Amino acid sequence: MITRRELLRRGALAAAGLGAPGLLAACSDTTTPVGAIAADADKGPGGLPLARPDRPVTLPVYHDNRAIPSGLKPEKGPLQFYNWIAYINPDVVKDFERRYDVKVEISTFTTIDEAVAKLASGAVQFDCFVPETVFLEQLVVGRILQPLNHSYLPNLRANVWPALQDPWYDVGAQYSVPYTVYTTGIGWRSDFLPGFDPSKLANPWGALWAAGPKIAGKVGMLDDEHDGLTMGLLQRGFTDPNTEVPSQLSAARDALETLVKTTNLKFDTNEYQRLADGELWLHQAWSGDMAASPLYAPKGTPASVLRYWWPPDGRGPINNDMLGVLRGARNPVLAHLFLNYLLDGDVALKNFSFNYYQQPLQSMTPELLVRNGLIPKTLDSTIIREAQFRRGLVQGPLSQYGSVLWENAWAAVRSV
Repeated sequence: MITRRELLRRGALAAAGLGAPGLLAACSDTTTPVGAIAADADKGPGGLPLARPDRPVTLPVYHDNRAIPSGLKPEKGPLQFYNWIAYINPDVVKDFERRYDVKVEISTFTTIDEAVAKLASGAVQFDCFVPETVFLEQLVVGRILQPLNHSYLPNLRANVWPALQDPWYDVGAQYSVPYTVYTTGIGWRSDFLPGFDPSKLANPWGALWAAGPKIAGKVGMLDDEHDGLTMGLLQRGFTDPNTEVPSQLSAARDALETLVKTTNLKFDTNEYQRLADGELWLHQAWSGDMAASPLYAPKGTPASVLRYWWPPDGRGPINNDMLGVLRGARNPVLAHLFLNYLLDGDVALKNFSFNYYQQPLQSMTPELLVRNGLIPKTLDSTIIREAQFRRGLVQGPLSQYGSVLWENAWAAVRSV
């Protein structure tokens, strides 16, 4: 079994430069002089204002790219879904096929850059896609996504957390519905680290620095630019995961360079496997990966030895993936019905039993997942509540200037 996050390599700049000519070229050199790029702290790579929880953005609807009318009958398919590998339960797909008497054909990609580049070029044509928050603006400006008609999406209002019915990155949910939510925290093996608990530290985000030197060679960090540097920022006391202040990113870089040198830090995105088999004992981790980690443990390893910390007050890194309908979809009504179907509580529960990434539905609580035997009580911290999500530190799009700052800082860390 492969988790969706194992395959993720989120570039700091991406989406084939949609709406931002020359952006990728300007940043392909990891030592790009920041002064060589004009700073526009208020605009994203698509040219729209940078969306933030305290600065919601209403995405534009263009005269040549409108939502489909209401009251249409679904097409006969096949529905074409462009998705990450192993990011939907095959049984969920089969259930949809039976319900609507259609076929669903899934094509997969391994990086978001690859996917968006193909969509932007017109080389591929699909009905549904899984955009990410940081790329949504570019996909809208580039007219890759089409606006949604909510009359086909009753489950959006009936089941989804209110915070994501009208999200800050897409006011009115004009182009997207949420798919999964996840947090980035700290995973560890309690049998190898008896008594270890990040919450006991004055700054829990410094756990890798505090415990790591004593277990050098057994410590890992996600090989992900934004999550990695965010950990460095939090260790130094900065809480803006989208900062474009050079001194703060320099501090995060320095903190991570120290961690690399003192712990023989390992970089990867299969922390669920390396913690489960005991190869590593302490690791920055994604919540969905940790929820699935007991499945990867050797026979006889109790699930209770796998632990995950993320701040109960919600002031930690969060993110969410979403679903959208592509412009030019051959089956747009069926695509809307598919999005609505995935927002059903029973369907989401079945989907979780395969990919272990939580959907932001009011029915999907830690108590429900523990009661259904899908996660052990000792890993209920992998499930986030809406109140926590509202307080989370969420990754948003960066300006071109900020993107170069982040990319250069991460390149320095990975070169140690």
